[in-house]
Amino acid sequence: MAFTDPQRQLLTLIREFATEKSQGGKRVIGLEKRIQELGCEVDVANGEMEEVKCIKETTEQELKGYELQLALNEASIQTLEARISIIQDEISSVEGLKNEEGASRDEFIRQMFDLNAKIRKFQEEKCIKSQKKSSIGTTAEPDRKAVKKVVTEVELRALEDILAHVASQTTKEEQEYIAEENIQNQVQKEYIDLQRKFPLMEAIVKETKALQDLTRYPYKHYSVWNWLSGHD
Repeated sequence: MAFTDPQRQLLTLIREFATEKSQGGKRVIGLEKRIQELGCEVDVANGEMEEVKCIKETTEQELKGYELQLALNEASIQTLEARISIIQDEISSVEGLKNEEGASRDEFIRQMFDLNAKIRKFQEEKCIKSQKKSSIGTTAEPDRKAVKKVVTEVELRALEDILAHVASQTTKEEQEYIAEENIQNQVQKEYIDLQRKFPLMEAIVKETKALQDLTRYPYKHYSVWNWLSGHD
């Protein structure tokens, strides 16, 4: 059967339409498949985003804790520095008082020896006068010796009391000085320990901030991906 030109053209148009329709159906199927794939990718991205949110929140809380600990350490260091300064001043004062006490003690002992010498001289003079006034020469010498013995015993007891008092004061001052030194050593130890921990805390805060910056990247990536998906 022969076809005229208009008929041929019509058949050609019908074939082309059928071909385009078939290709269009394939494109639609391909697009639907692509949409499903993108939907799965979006679900995965949403899951990753939620995980990143949790990591970000945890990191922020840890960062706040580290920053608070760092601030507390700084305050503790300042407090310890002030405390060390006060203790050093107190130790200097104790050393000054100890030196003054030593000088006063030496001066007191010197005065006691001078007084002891004067008392001894006075007693000897008194004994000599008594001896001269005594009419019995045989009893004068024993009396003088007895008086001298009593005076010597009194002097020894006085000196023993003085030395005991001085020893007691010296022991007390030494104990106070040792206590102050122990306090200073303990504070110095705490100060060194905090200074050792301080750089570590700074490094932790720095690393935590860096981790926090890294957790922001997936949000940017996800926003760009959404923008690209919307323009497919």
